[in-house]
Amino acid sequence: MFSKTSFVFSLCASCAYAAFVPPDRLDLPIILGRSGRPMVGVTMGTQGAGQIQNFNFTLSTSLGYTSVASKGCGDCSDTPTYDVSLSPNAKSLDGTPAVAFGSGNYSGKLIKENCTLSTTSGTSWSYPNQTIVLTDNQSQGSPFQNGISGIIGLGTLKKSTNAANFSASFDDGLYGQYYIRNPEASNFTFGMALKPSPVIPSDSNNTLAIPAGSQSLEDSDAGTVHWLQPDSSAYQQDQVQWRTVQSVSGGYLANSEQPDWTVSLDGWSAKIGNLNVGNGASMMVNVDPYYSGIYMPGTQAHLIHDAIPGSQLVQKSTISGQTTSWHVPCNTAMQFTVSIGSQQFTVDQSLLVVNQGDGTCISLIEGFTDSGVTQYIFGQNWLSQLYVIFNIPKDGNAALAFAPRAASSKARDIGAIVGGTVGGVAGVVALGLLVFYFIRRRQDNSFFQRAAALDQEHKVAGTVEPYTFGHVPEPVSPTPTHAQYAQYAGSASASGYGSPPISPHVPLLAQDAELAHQLPPSYEEASESGPPSSSREHAAGARPGPGQYPREKQGYRQEMLRTANEGTSSAPTTPNNQTSFSGSSAV
Repeated sequence: MFSKTSFVFSLCASCAYAAFVPPDRLDLPIILGRSGRPMVGVTMGTQGAGQIQNFNFTLSTSLGYTSVASKGCGDCSDTPTYDVSLSPNAKSLDGTPAVAFGSGNYSGKLIKENCTLSTTSGTSWSYPNQTIVLTDNQSQGSPFQNGISGIIGLGTLKKSTNAANFSASFDDGLYGQYYIRNPEASNFTFGMALKPSPVIPSDSNNTLAIPAGSQSLEDSDAGTVHWLQPDSSAYQQDQVQWRTVQSVSGGYLANSEQPDWTVSLDGWSAKIGNLNVGNGASMMVNVDPYYSGIYMPGTQAHLIHDAIPGSQLVQKSTISGQTTSWHVPCNTAMQFTVSIGSQQFTVDQSLLVVNQGDGTCISLIEGFTDSGVTQYIFGQNWLSQLYVIFNIPKDGNAALAFAPRAASSKARDIGAIVGGTVGGVAGVVALGLLVFYFIRRRQDNSFFQRAAALDQEHKVAGTVEPYTFGHVPEPVSPTPTHAQYAQYAGSASASGYGSPPISPHVPLLAQDAELAHQLPPSYEEASESGPPSSSREHAAGARPGPGQYPREKQGYRQEMLRTANEGTSSAPTTPNNQTSFSGSSAV
């Protein structure tokens, strides 16, 4: 039996829980750096203490902590660096981290610092007390260059790690700190809607490459991260496929930390012309927008390119020293499909085959050179073809969801305009015919009224007998005689009027009324950008602007996503489907 004190405590806790309002979604704009790497805006420091410092950070799900180039980093070229002396609230930590990341590595010191993320509305989302690697040197292949000052780690750190020579746990990342500030919260969820990467494999050991002759893409639109809440209008909610992250050891890049966002998918297939190749076995896949392409174990990548007539292995890569690629004929027709539960996600040559700007083309499917690498990495290009949801619960395992993109808002607007125009025209036509019908009916009524009056005159004339001199007429019976009936009948038939004709305009009016209720054209008919999974928002040959990519100039489509075999799997609890989610972005 509860005491009065425990009862009051429980009641107060229930009231506080019921009063909680889940956080609103914040949209984080993603832009491209000079080298084609995706970036978000980050500020470091404490308002009112020292100087706020603004940077562009790239995104990675392979790390769970933040890293920034320090003022003392001599190898961090052509990029703004962080000056710890301008932030008196920054705290130094013990440890000398050394991080292997991508095709390079970097090292430095550890600090605690307050950070904020920039949003499309101009507001900021604070994530204070972050554990940050203060980088003072890096090798070739590390990201701190070409305007990129740091890395925001989107990994979960659910599993503590010492891989970088310091102990990193859940509380060192932004999710753990969020739960410390919001103890009543139960989930942290965000969605990611990216655009394709312009980066292509090259023989450079240090910098990324884009097709020769392309205009600068710096600061152009690369997509949006829907922070704290996925955007339910951005994906097809009835076709979501969830996967729980896996704890894996071995099979990843040598000397690199195993990424947190590793999930098991259900195999792949490729169609090259009339030839089909594939592997239906489960595969461990790392989902990370930091990387641009599709990366496969060497044997699997060879299987695809050996089926392409005229393909040629070349020492070009987007992860220098880790992968190779293939030159392929520019007219190569191919499709690459990934199975996830009952869904299949397909991309074609418009995304997989890119003109290098010199008349030759290269494949964006790369193969790992190390035969010990058995895992896959799906980067920005593959992620751009679907919507991805990341869910990090306070307790339990994180989960990843994949869903087809919904029709773009631009396409929906076009459909609404066309549909409204068709409906409006049909309505005007129907109204005009209705007015015409009533005018004609009024004229018909006047005509029949005159005809009826004339018929009545004939009736009266038929009942009068002619006067004859010298003859005394017999009294007229009040009831007409048979002869009078006959005479009346003859007069009526002689008038020539019968029942009014049926108006020939009635069927036409009904037909137009039906037209007025006709549904507007479908999205595929109305939109210039094709079906939801084939977004062609920019016409071939148009000059690239924000969000357009060089290969559009060669007539390639950005997206070719197809889904089949509708079905869903059970989804973990997320902010969108339960009321117990809590947390506030304002804290």
